[in-house]
Amino acid sequence: MISATLKGLALSAALALTGAGAQAQEAAGKKIGIAAREITNDYNRDIIAGAEKVLKEAGAEVVVTDGGSDPRKHNENIESLINSGVAGIVIQLGDAQQLAPVVAKAAAAGIPVVTTSIGSKTEGVLADVGGDDALMSAMVSRALLSSIGYKGDVYVFWVPGAPILETRKRILQAMVADYPQVKLHEVPTEHNAARVQAQMEDILTANPEPGSIAAVWGAYDLLVSGAVEAVRRNERNEIKIGSIDGDRVGFQMLLDEESPFVATVVQDVPRIGSLAAEILLKGMGGETEFPSTLFTDAWLATRANGVASAEKRWGSGIWEEMSIPREDVEGRWEQNGDLIVVHPILP
Repeated sequence: MISATLKGLALSAALALTGAGAQAQEAAGKKIGIAAREITNDYNRDIIAGAEKVLKEAGAEVVVTDGGSDPRKHNENIESLINSGVAGIVIQLGDAQQLAPVVAKAAAAGIPVVTTSIGSKTEGVLADVGGDDALMSAMVSRALLSSIGYKGDVYVFWVPGAPILETRKRILQAMVADYPQVKLHEVPTEHNAARVQAQMEDILTANPEPGSIAAVWGAYDLLVSGAVEAVRRNERNEIKIGSIDGDRVGFQMLLDEESPFVATVVQDVPRIGSLAAEILLKGMGGETEFPSTLFTDAWLATRANGVASAEKRWGSGIWEEMSIPREDVEGRWEQNGDLIVVHPILP
C-alpha cells in the first residue's frame, strides 16, 4: 500500500502539474479567506505568503484575518469570513476542538476548508498541512541533550494549550525519561518574547552559579529569543539553547558571535502555505479525497552547517537581510556539517 506521505508527495507533484487554467477557473474573481490565529513571526507570515501566491496566481481575491493570539477572536474571524461568502478558507493554527464548530458552519455553507499546523485533521476539513512536530522536536531535543552530555537542569519554555507546542514538549519529555541525569523545569509562558526574557532573568537570578542551568529548550525560535537575550546579558553563555522553526531570528541567534543558541530545526514554511492553497483549489473544484495530514521538509541547522541551512531556507540574500557577512560566519565556525533534509514516511 502506498504510504500517506508518498501519496502526499504524489499529490503535491500532481497539483504542481495541473493546468493553471483549471485552478484559475475555480478561483478567478472569487474571494478566499486566510484566517491566522496570530501574525507575529516569519512562520506565520510565510505560511500566509505561500498560500497567497498560489491563490492570487489563480485569480482569487485574498482576505487575511489576524486573531491576535486570541482563540476566540480567531473563531470570530472565521465566522466573519463564512458570513461574507468566501469560496474557501485556509486556517492557520488553532485547536481542532476549538475550530470544530466554525469548520462545521463552513461545511454547512458549502465552503471548503484546509487547516495548517493544527497537528491533526479537524472533522470537516479537506486536510491539515504542516511540519511533523513530533519529528522536529525529536531532532532539536536530541541536539540539545547531546550538547550538554545528557545531564543537567533544562528549562522548558512553551505556551500551554497550543496543540503543536504541547506535542513538541511531550516528545522532549519522552526522550528525557531515558536520561536520569537530566532534570526538566517547565516554564509555562505566553506568545511574547519579552515575557520569556523576564522569566529567564528570574531563573538566572535564582541560579547564579555557572553549571546550575545546563540548557533552555524553546518551543519555537521567536519565543525563546527572549531567553537568549537574558542569557547573553547575564554573560551565562555556557547555557545551551535550542528550538524549532528556522526563522530569521533563529539564524541570527545561531550564527551570532558568542551566542548560546546552538540549534534550530528549519521548516519549509512557505510550502506549508502553498500546498494548503493547492489543496483548497482542488477542493473548490469538487475533489474530496486527500491524505488527512501532509507534511513538509525539515532539517537541523547548527553552526557547522549554518551557511547551507540558512541559504536553503532563505536564499543567498539572507546575509544582507541579517546584516551578518557570510564570510564572517565561515571564519567563525568551520562549515563541515551535513545538511540532511528529512520527511516522514508513513505506512
